[in-house]
Amino acid sequence: MASKPEKPIWMSQEDYDKQYGHFDDKADQPEPTKPTDGNGSARLDETNSSTDDPSEKSTHGIQKRKHQRFDQEERNKKLRVQKLREEQLKQHDIEMTANRTINVDQIVREHYNERTVIANKSKRYLSPIIKLRNFNNAIKYMLIDKYTKRGDVVVELGCGKGGDLRKYGNAGISQFIGIDISNASIQEAHRRYRAMRNLAFQVILITGDCFGESLGPAVEPFPECRFPCDVVSTQFCLHYAFETEEKARRTLINISKSLKVGGYFFGTIPDSEFIRYKLNKISKDVEKPSWGNSIYKVTFENNEYQKNDNEFPSPYGQMYTYWLEDAIDNVPEYVVPFETLRSLADEYGMELELQMPFNKFFVQEIPNWIDKFSPKMREGLQRSDGRFGVEGDEKEAASYFYTMFAFRKVKDYVEPEL
Repeated sequence: MASKPEKPIWMSQEDYDKQYGHFDDKADQPEPTKPTDGNGSARLDETNSSTDDPSEKSTHGIQKRKHQRFDQEERNKKLRVQKLREEQLKQHDIEMTANRTINVDQIVREHYNERTVIANKSKRYLSPIIKLRNFNNAIKYMLIDKYTKRGDVVVELGCGKGGDLRKYGNAGISQFIGIDISNASIQEAHRRYRAMRNLAFQVILITGDCFGESLGPAVEPFPECRFPCDVVSTQFCLHYAFETEEKARRTLINISKSLKVGGYFFGTIPDSEFIRYKLNKISKDVEKPSWGNSIYKVTFENNEYQKNDNEFPSPYGQMYTYWLEDAIDNVPEYVVPFETLRSLADEYGMELELQMPFNKFFVQEIPNWIDKFSPKMREGLQRSDGRFGVEGDEKEAASYFYTMFAFRKVKDYVEPEL
């Protein structure tokens, strides 16, 4: 007689009783007497043997497959519920951030910690935005080469997983100081650096808040850092600093105090003029203005811009959530009004050298670069018409949505005495 199986942990008692209750019924019934051969030994009836009955084997197989399907359905159901719960919690955090109840740093840190794990498990060349990634990398190659010279000391705020180490190696720098709020990203940057060969410069990687706090306490345990440096870089992250005016000012103070006179502060940010252009096309009746395509999506939490005669009520705290396929999962970001950034930089001793949307900067620089890129990189940048750049839905998400900038420090900033 088959014994009653143990109740699986994931199964409710009610479902268990429904599925396996018949075993209890069988246990109450007397076991049938087997015929004997006259010597008291049980006689094997070949014609009624359960082990050889094809129909019973078939029934058993069907039941087994049903149980397997049931198990898989339950697992899928649990995964769906878990994912829904995580999405609800994230949306709650986004709403709390929009209401200034919690700091955006918490969401940013959790997102990039999670993305580091996901990226380690994925095959990058299969990414649906591989062309966009190649384009962004090309922009950074051009930008780093333009404003970095041999022997420079570089500080990268929001360095992530160290994806630009090779680019700085090509520029011939002497020291790289990378700081990021995500400890998982810093650990991955360490791993990536150890795996690299022929990097002839010193690399120092630090976990710290680049925007909300002074850099002093974060870099103090690393006396080998050579401040003031020649270059400060912020790639695709400065928008987090514009949550509040206090945070934006702290960021610019950190940058100015890190730079020597004559040094460069450069980076990449969402283009505030392109964002305004998109918002201007949306009616004030739309409560949550949004736009995008299959690659990216931008959603504002309110329509204050439209209600304020198509002007931002404040240059700080203008939050939207940003989704980018296979990269950014609805993370809060903040508009960086470029004139506000320019004004702050001037206040802290830095003059604007250049500001240009990605598409224009790429067109200007690509003639000097196409022969410098590897064959693989050139192939990754080639469009269907044979020219170089991005096309289709990726074009708006990359070449139009972002802009590059570069400032040069012309004088030291002295903090006022309190």
